Amino acid sequence: MPFERILAAIDGSDSSDRAFTKALELARLANAELTALAIEGPLPAYAATIGEVDEVKREKDVFFGALAARARQLAEAAGVTVEVDVRAGHPAEVISQVAAEGRFDLVVLGHRGHFLRDHLLGSTADRVSEHAHCPVMIVR
Repeated sequence: MPFERILAAIDGSDSSDRAFTKALELARLANAELTALAIEGPLPAYAATIGEVDEVKREKDVFFGALAARARQLAEAAGVTVEVDVRAGHPAEVISQVAAEGRFDLVVLGHRGHFLRDHLLGSTADRVSEHAHCPVMIVR
């Protein structure tokens, strides 16, 4: 059975870009729905000022806006329609949760991303592959 709903995790890293390119290719070949999912971390818990929190929020908005725009641009160039979803939380947990809730039948993600904690606690890709309800393609 071909894939009908593909979830691609994106974070702007080289590994994520390679995975998104593969997800675009698969979506085009299978005529599948494609969703690009970006995960944003929490705002600073101990900011010195409200202005500092506002500045971090502005930076995140700019980063994730550019990430979404790039995903849409690459999808359009590949002839694929993409929905972009930005959520907050722990990457592995959110990716697995969204995959289950959205009834995706494939998750595509890069081997390594921007998440420093991956090196300390195990990679997001490893955790998603352990917990996702569907097949997971890890692109190197």
